[in-house]
Amino acid sequence: MKRKLILSLLVGVMTLNLMTACGNGNSATTDVNKEVVDNQAASGIETEQISNELIDVLNQEETLKLAIVTMQGYTTPDSETEKWMEERYNLDVEVIALPGWSDGTAKISLLMGDETQRPDIIWWWNMESDFAQWVDAGLLVDVSPYMEKYTVMRDYYNSIDPGVLFYAASDDGSIYRIPGDVAEPACETLWIRQDWLDNLGLKVPTTLDELEDVLYAFTFDDPDGNGIDDTYGLGGDGYDYRSFWPWIQGSGDGLGRMELIRKDDGSYVHGAATEDCKIWLGRVAKLYADGVITSNIVTDTDRGEQMANGGYGVTYDFIDLNNPSNATMQSFYSTNPDAKWVAIDMVAGDNGTPQDDPCSVSAWCYFGITNVCKDPERAYAIWDDMAKPENYLRRRFGVEGRDYVDNGDGTYEIIHSGDGAENTEQNLGIKLFQDLFSRKDEYNISNTAETTALFERAKDDSRIAYSHTIERRNPTLYKVNNELGTDIGDIVKEYSWSVISGNRSLEEWDTYIADLEAAGLQQVIDELTQLHGQQMKDYDKFVNEQ
Repeated sequence: MKRKLILSLLVGVMTLNLMTACGNGNSATTDVNKEVVDNQAASGIETEQISNELIDVLNQEETLKLAIVTMQGYTTPDSETEKWMEERYNLDVEVIALPGWSDGTAKISLLMGDETQRPDIIWWWNMESDFAQWVDAGLLVDVSPYMEKYTVMRDYYNSIDPGVLFYAASDDGSIYRIPGDVAEPACETLWIRQDWLDNLGLKVPTTLDELEDVLYAFTFDDPDGNGIDDTYGLGGDGYDYRSFWPWIQGSGDGLGRMELIRKDDGSYVHGAATEDCKIWLGRVAKLYADGVITSNIVTDTDRGEQMANGGYGVTYDFIDLNNPSNATMQSFYSTNPDAKWVAIDMVAGDNGTPQDDPCSVSAWCYFGITNVCKDPERAYAIWDDMAKPENYLRRRFGVEGRDYVDNGDGTYEIIHSGDGAENTEQNLGIKLFQDLFSRKDEYNISNTAETTALFERAKDDSRIAYSHTIERRNPTLYKVNNELGTDIGDIVKEYSWSVISGNRSLEEWDTYIADLEAAGLQQVIDELTQLHGQQMKDYDKFVNEQ
């Protein structure tokens, strides 16, 4: 009964008979059979392939060829992990590695557009329009009936947040995209150089004002004691507003985020057009003008590389930096052995409710089974089996005893993180298909107990901010936003970064707002009020019925 209720909530097209029927994962009513047939027929799959019996993926006589697209993680072919998969599931795996973030989406489009090159399993990110076209053209398989039969991935995502699958599903309940990687509810925290605080006799800041005082001291009071003017207070990624999150969340009511947001009363506004935004821009612009922020924060730079160089003392960055296996921190400490970065609580600003930056409930990337796959149900069942904790540990972290050690107390020692040379030199294949299902629970053993606690703290400290976050279940429906949003975003970026760098003034604020209005901001908000307002009702109903 429970599984059928979840299915009815997930696909939203169950009949009344199904909702009142009883059964389990190994049997189904006539209504279930009919829906499975209908779903698969719509995906171009022969109905005789559908069965109520579970596929035994460990005992298949016929070798199944799977060409799989991936980018992050291990991509060298014929690795030890790949061979483990092939032997376990009787597979012939072909790893199709994407060329990188800049050219990756173009390669994905080419692969999907040519049936002779189309992979069995495709991975993608940020391709909503393409995804809609693939579905319309029947290039992807509806996996919702498989998700009801093979439940490891489904149950995991529901344990993270029931909204994960809400956002993965289409409005009619079909599921053509499987969440590949869903971030923790919040994954960044405020970092500070404790050794610099100690050298200058300063306390950990707890307010924005105190934080700014520390930034000035880190810049001008020689915190590293080398007698050279070579330090900065704040560092971060270039052209990344997250670098300024402490000011964004702490200025005014904390609604000055550089995106469309939902206010507590259910109305919508662009955070970049609020007085809160004007406040934080002014504070950050002064810090930049005074030289306490790294100058290259207004260029396309990588904060990881900057951090490794050791030239600044405060940043808002990923919690994963706390793990001993983190490559950025390993690089940093190799050249700064006496330094000490520590994660601190978010500082309080004007509103008195410090918040961390929330992550999306929806996945940032997806993977799907295409219409060229010879046996899509078997492919899904294999991936679901690989999602089991013991199999996930093998694929993601390698061989116990060689690549990691279970300390027996809930902690682990990572020997080969997958980022080191030994992974390639020995062709181990650790992190193979990293973003085609990634666990963020206790089986992500790269996290120390302290790191896990930091993730929990950030989650708890980001829920107010998340309540203002907008996630679109079907972005292609937002036609006005899709038409006008880029121009509006360009206006926001040009003005805000010009203010930060000192090339424009806050005295031009009214002109900036007028430019946004002329670009159609109110039309975008009106559309958002209608479409997202209805979506939130559907979302609330979905969550409340779980």
